Amino acid sequence: MIPTGTLLLFAFFAVIVYLFFRSKTGVAISAVGMNPVFAKATGINVDRSRIIANVMSTCLGAVGIIVYAQGFGFAQFYDMPMLMAFPAVAAVLVGGATAQRSKVMNVIIGCFLFQGLLTIAPPVFGRILQDADADITNPVRLIVQFGVILYALTKMSGGAK
Repeated sequence: MIPTGTLLLFAFFAVIVYLFFRSKTGVAISAVGMNPVFAKATGINVDRSRIIANVMSTCLGAVGIIVYAQGFGFAQFYDMPMLMAFPAVAAVLVGGATAQRSKVMNVIIGCFLFQGLLTIAPPVFGRILQDADADITNPVRLIVQFGVILYALTKMSGGAK
C-alpha cells in the first residue's frame, strides 16, 4: 500500500517552500541566514526576517509532527513534540545538507533515504539479536537517527576554508 495522501501533502509543502524561497521575503530570509550584517546593510529588516522564518519553521514542524505521529497509528502528544526535530535534522543531513546551506531537494532525498534506513534497520537488528520476543523498533530508530546526526556533525568542517 502506497500512502498517496502523505506523499501528496509532502509534495505540496515542498513546492510551497520552494516557491516561498523564490519570493522577495524568501530571498531576504536566505540573505539574513548567510550574513546578517550584510543583509542589514542592504536594508533588510533582520528581526522581521528571523521572526517570519521561525514562525514558518514552527508551523511546518507542527504539521510535520502530526503527519509523522499519524504514521505510527497513534499520537504521542506528551513527549513527541520534544523529539520532533531529531528525525527531521537526521533526514536533512542524510539528504546532503550542510550547516550553511540546505535546499528542498536535500529534504526530499533525505526523507526517502532516512525512511528507507529506518525501515530496513529494525529487522536487521532483530536478526542480529535473534530474539523474537523483544520489541526493539523504537530503540533502533533512536540509535539510527542519533547516529546519523552524530556522523554528519563529525564530518562537518569547522568553518575553515
